[in-house]
Amino acid sequence: MQKLRASRIAGPSHLRLSSTDTGSGPPRASLLRRVLGFALATVIAVTAISALALRAVQTLQDSSDTLLRVAIPLQRDALRISALQEQAEFYERLAAVLPQQGYRETSAKLLQQEQEQLAELLPKLAAYPQIAADLHGLQTQLQAFSQADANQLYAAQVLLDARMKKLSSDLQELFQQEADRAAKARQHATWLILALVLLSALLAILVSWRVQVSLSRPLHGILAALEDMAAGRSALVAEAGPPELRAVAKSISLMQERLAEEEKLRHLFLSQISHELKTPLASARSGAELLLSERFGALDARQREILEIINRQVHELFLAIQEMLDLHALRARSLDYHLEPVEPASLLRELELRFRSLLEQKGQKLQCGVQTSRRVRADPQRLLQILSNLVTNAHKYAPAESRIEIAVAEGPQGVDFRVRDYGKGIPEALLEKVFEEFFQVREKGVLSKGTGLGLAITRELVEAQGGRISLRNARPGLLAEFWLPYGDAHA
Repeated sequence: MQKLRASRIAGPSHLRLSSTDTGSGPPRASLLRRVLGFALATVIAVTAISALALRAVQTLQDSSDTLLRVAIPLQRDALRISALQEQAEFYERLAAVLPQQGYRETSAKLLQQEQEQLAELLPKLAAYPQIAADLHGLQTQLQAFSQADANQLYAAQVLLDARMKKLSSDLQELFQQEADRAAKARQHATWLILALVLLSALLAILVSWRVQVSLSRPLHGILAALEDMAAGRSALVAEAGPPELRAVAKSISLMQERLAEEEKLRHLFLSQISHELKTPLASARSGAELLLSERFGALDARQREILEIINRQVHELFLAIQEMLDLHALRARSLDYHLEPVEPASLLRELELRFRSLLEQKGQKLQCGVQTSRRVRADPQRLLQILSNLVTNAHKYAPAESRIEIAVAEGPQGVDFRVRDYGKGIPEALLEKVFEEFFQVREKGVLSKGTGLGLAITRELVEAQGGRISLRNARPGLLAEFWLPYGDAHA
């Protein structure tokens, strides 16, 4: 024999942890501080990368400006100076052949123009000392070329050409340096912008993940616990996440403890009141049954009718008190189960004897069929209570002169029990609600008699013994199906 103590109705037997974190470990920073710290770190990182990107863009702009404002105009001026130099050399050669034709004067004018252009360029090249030095050398060599006689002209021309080539070479190098600098800055800016985009995406993922870890999981646990509490089950809320959520979880736990204490006190109070009520009710019932037995004298029809009404009302009140006691015993986890192998056939015979007189009042018949020799693992009294509640419910809603069927057969998970009546059934939308406490189906706007606890207690008794129960319309009638595990090895 095995003793099992259980209940799901509002009792703390179903505990739910809000997360794998048990709340231990060092205290965490406030959620607001953590969010502000993460936001500050994000702003610093984004600002640093943005500053580097802007610096690279500025470098690219400076290189472009250098090419547009200095290098290209300088190259154009150098070409103009080179053209003047070639013309001056051409006239110098003509002057050597035809000295009387004024070619030397033309060459001198061209050299003078070249000197003036060089003088204009020099102040603009203070930032480029190498180019400025080339221009100074070119000026000096132009002076020497203009003063050279016929014998020195060739040598002066060679030196002047060398200076021009040196200037062109340095200008080409300046072009290349600025172009390389611009290309490098452009590549640097591209990589920094790409890094900024990737960092933004990574930060978005990290923020979502941190919200999931810090808020969503603890909140999910708290919401699940609140749903359990709303459904009448107790849930253990782990104190996880930031301090704000830990405080909420702790408040819920304290609230549950107080509710549990109040529930125990209420159960104790109701148990005492019920005990005080059951004692006089039992005496009244015994007295009514004794009078109905006519041991103290014969009764006329009117007296018997009144005594039967008293006996029936006392019995219904007794059953209502017992249901209330069972409900609060389930809530307080003080209802005991003694599980053992039970033969359904013997249990159904006892059920027939118990309901014979009640069913005869409406001309109803109870038909039982057992199609298995296997035993079920259950508490005999609790299983009898389950079947009694279902038969009582069927008797209440089934019409007179109808039958109530109980079928027992082997199922895939255990022994299947089916209780069917041939009444009107229940609207489909109410099939699950009938298992709720104090819920009763209205007939023509009038509530039926009873406490509305029978089916709620029945489901708890079935599930506490490892089974499942459900209701469905059989058309006609209502079919209640439940199963309990096997209580013996299959032969």
